[in-house]
Amino acid sequence: MRTRKLDDKNKAEYEDLAKKYGTIFNTLDWLKIFGDNVQVCGIYNKGDNLIGGFTFYEERKFGLRIFRNPRFTPTIGPFLEIKAKNPVAIMNTWKEALSSMAEFIEGMPYSIISFSLNKNIVDTQPFLWKKFKVTPGYTYLLDMSKSTDDIWAEMSAERRNDMNKATRDGLIVKQAENYEIAKSLVLKTFSRQNLTVKEHYLEKILFEFANNANSFAFTTYKDDNPIAVSFCVCDKKTAYYLLGGYDYERKHHGAGALAVWEAIKYAQQLGLSYFDFEGSMVPQIERYFRGFGGKLTPCYSINKAKLPLEILLKFFKRERF
Repeated sequence: MRTRKLDDKNKAEYEDLAKKYGTIFNTLDWLKIFGDNVQVCGIYNKGDNLIGGFTFYEERKFGLRIFRNPRFTPTIGPFLEIKAKNPVAIMNTWKEALSSMAEFIEGMPYSIISFSLNKNIVDTQPFLWKKFKVTPGYTYLLDMSKSTDDIWAEMSAERRNDMNKATRDGLIVKQAENYEIAKSLVLKTFSRQNLTVKEHYLEKILFEFANNANSFAFTTYKDDNPIAVSFCVCDKKTAYYLLGGYDYERKHHGAGALAVWEAIKYAQQLGLSYFDFEGSMVPQIERYFRGFGGKLTPCYSINKAKLPLEILLKFFKRERF
C-alpha cells in the first residue's frame, strides 16, 4: 500500500468512501471549512486504487511547522474500505494501511505532530514502531438502540436531579434556529475558561457548514433569556456533541444538561446509532459527561517532535510527549 496526498481526480471517489466508511469529519464538505490549511491524504492499494484516507491541518508558529487535527475536529481518521471477510485478512489489511500511514507521516517536514485517531483504531503498533508516542484519550458513547426510559434510568442521580430541578424552575428547551445565540454562548464559555478560539472557523461551522441534514442544536431558556446551548453535527450513524455554551451570569445548574438531553432524544428520533460526547481529559468535564451514562471508550493520539524540541515539550506537554 501507499499513502500520498489525494489526487484531484480521486476527490469524488474519496468523498464516497468517506461518507460510507469514515465520519463527517473526513468529508470534503467539513474539510473545506479550513481552506488551504487542511490536507487530504489517500491510502491506495497495490493496484493504485483509492481505498481510504485521513486528513491533517498545518499551522506555523514561531517558525515551527505543526501538524495537528483541524480545529473543532476530534479525529483525523483513518477510514478504510476492506472487502475481505476473514478476520486475519481484515487485521492484515489494517496493519498494512496503518504502516503506510505511519511511514508517510514520519516523512512529513514536521516540527511537531499531534494527531487523534478514529475510535475504531486500536492497533497503534505501526506508530510505535516508528517511535511515535501513543497516548490514550477517552470519550463516552451512548447507545441509541436503548429506549429513552433506559437511557434516562442509566444516568447518574445527580444529572437527573439537575434536569428535574431545571424543569420545576420553569426552564424550557427549544431547537435552535438562530445560531447567533449559539455562537454567543459558546464564546462566553471559551472566554470564561481562558481558551483561545478561532472565531473565523466557528462562524464557518455555524453559518456555512451547518444545515438540517448534518447538524442540530438545542437552547435552554429562562424567562426568554438563553442560558445554555448544545450543538451537534451528525453523519449516518452518530451524533457528535461538538460545541456547548453557557451564560454564567444567568446560570442554572441544570440548564446545560437539559439542552444535552433534548439533543440526545433528537438524535434518537433521527435513527442514529450513537451519541458521542467527544470526551475530555479535563476532570470536571469528564465527570459531567460521565453522568449521562455512556460507555467509556478509548481513542488514541500519536505524537512526535524533532529533537531538541521534544525534550522541551516534555516539560510542558509531558502527557503527550
